[in-house]
Amino acid sequence: MNWKIILRSLGHQDMRKRLLAVLGILIVFRVLAHIPVPLSSPETLQQVLQNLFNSANTPQLLSFINIISGGALANFSIMIAGLGPYINASIIMQLLTKAIPQLEAMRKEGEFGQKKINQYTRLLTLPLAIIQSIGSIYLIRQAAQSVGGIGDITANTSLMQWVLMV
Repeated sequence: MNWKIILRSLGHQDMRKRLLAVLGILIVFRVLAHIPVPLSSPETLQQVLQNLFNSANTPQLLSFINIISGGALANFSIMIAGLGPYINASIIMQLLTKAIPQLEAMRKEGEFGQKKINQYTRLLTLPLAIIQSIGSIYLIRQAAQSVGGIGDITANTSLMQWVLMV
């Protein structure tokens, strides 16, 4: 690694702006990773998470998801989905571009077609995020019942509370 090149690149205004933007995004993500998902009983959630991640019986899948989400699963934070839904939507759109001739033609149109495909990618992100958040809630719920030794953490939740959690 050549530090001279790195220091020289920091002299450019554009590079400094980009680095500050990335640092800002990281700071915002880390702050939001400490805001828990609103459940009917936050005390029960904290007890479940402590039992779950301090137990020797913790499933490896949960530990892996916690690492990928930057610790958001251990806090069961609102950032548990992270960038996953957008990345998945982007991959799906790339595959669909190869499979559907209309999307392939749109991609070849140039900047307008690429903007339209990017718009479709963002539209596909929302349903994927909803599915992923529901799956995360059920995953924690099942883990709480099996490993955490506590009953249903989503018991007595109304439809509006489910919508708020998602």
